Amino acid sequence: MRRRSRSIVVAFVVAALTCVGPAALAAWNKSDNGNGRSAAITMPAGNTPTAAVSNRSVTVSWTAVTMPGGGAVDGYVVKRYNTSGVEQTIKSACDVVISTTTCTENGVPSGTWRYASAPRLGAWQGAFGTMSANVTVAGPSLTLNNPTSITQFPSQLTGAIASFIPGQNVTVRLDDQTTGTVLPSSLAPATVPASGSATLTVTGIPNTITNGTHTLYAIGNNGDVASDTFTVNASFPTPTSVVGLDGGTSGVLDRDDQILVTYSQSMDASSFCSTWSGTGDQSITAHNVVTVTVLNNGAPGGNDLLTVSTSAAACGGAFRFGSVNLGSPNYVQTDSTFAGSGNNSSRISYSSQGELTIRLGTRASGTSNGTVTGGITYGYTPDPAILGTNGRPITGSI
Repeated sequence: MRRRSRSIVVAFVVAALTCVGPAALAAWNKSDNGNGRSAAITMPAGNTPTAAVSNRSVTVSWTAVTMPGGGAVDGYVVKRYNTSGVEQTIKSACDVVISTTTCTENGVPSGTWRYASAPRLGAWQGAFGTMSANVTVAGPSLTLNNPTSITQFPSQLTGAIASFIPGQNVTVRLDDQTTGTVLPSSLAPATVPASGSATLTVTGIPNTITNGTHTLYAIGNNGDVASDTFTVNASFPTPTSVVGLDGGTSGVLDRDDQILVTYSQSMDASSFCSTWSGTGDQSITAHNVVTVTVLNNGAPGGNDLLTVSTSAAACGGAFRFGSVNLGSPNYVQTDSTFAGSGNNSSRISYSSQGELTIRLGTRASGTSNGTVTGGITYGYTPDPAILGTNGRPITGSI
């Protein structure tokens, strides 16, 4: 008896990937007598996926697709769309042929998205199935804690970041996310955790910052940017007057003469002298500790210029005052100093009401130039290191 043999030859007909509609496999069943028949096997479409959001990651899952007759497919392709159905660029973890029925897209941009899947078998790809329900990925945020109004320096702000991509370091800039001043800050934990949330502390806000509304930017090194606003309402101190009071001979610089400077607000005593503290009255008086120096023609315009210094016994040798333009070139013939001991010593006193007094002691060097008469107007240029009790630096001169 002659045996009949039968063989099955399956030819894959490649459909263009840009074509719309299901791909098909052509199968031929051929007998040894030359007769045969063929049937088209349609590539199935993908099943509708589900999508679950965790911080900035989306896990997409779907049920497996089987070929007609029960065969398995090789894998799946996943796409992300916006709510208008426009395809988006999907992140690398899902931008491959996936051999399982799930993938997790990390670092997803903020927005509302939908996902779809399609099966793959060799060079064939089925149609994308129905899109998933909408899922929303929150964008990075920064929320500052109250109070967000700064009235005192130094000052710090605290707050929290949320929905940041994990693993980032965060930098804080003031008022401009690209060119703004980088402010000292700390994040707890030090890098953004898997939850995307962390506590942010910002210090070193400059005491020269203008009053009004400002913006803090929290910037992740992988591109996340979030911001929140705060306000500053703290006045800058200014000198308001400087006058000279004769204590001896009128029109002559000598012992017991005084220079009286007033300020627009109470001043930080320690900003004048490092060994002063608090906001109460302060003074320095001791044997040759305070020296008042008058520079002959040392001021702009050729007028005489008065400055004050202290020995290391007071203020660490650095009393911060500035200088007084005495309004005339005729107080001294040569550079002169005033110091002394006991009741004859130069001294400095500060009133908590915002008034600084410099009293001249006995002349220690230099010579007088005689008597100055007529209306004399003093000028005062303060040391920029002087601060108000609100921590603001002094501004302006008179």
